[in-house]
Amino acid sequence: MLNSNSANKMIITEDCINCGACKEECHAGAVYEPGKRFKVNRRVYFPISLDHFFIVTEFCDGCAGFKKIKCIAVCPMGAIKSK
Repeated sequence: MLNSNSANKMIITEDCINCGACKEECHAGAVYEPGKRFKVNRRVYFPISLDHFFIVTEFCDGCAGFKKIKCIAVCPMGAIKSK
């Protein structure tokens, strides 16, 4: 099920070094590798970024139920920001 709530959505900035730590930490499966297509409701979309990891905001729940936002906490470059 998609999360339509736009509060607490994360974005990955150009400071990303493509280490993949955020992808490993994301319990919602919202983080994708550069250049990867993704599906929302059986429709395939082109990648949001070809250069760095990206977060599909429709899947991101802002780590609801956790004490901290996991992708932000694990990013060594501080490249993940809240919208």
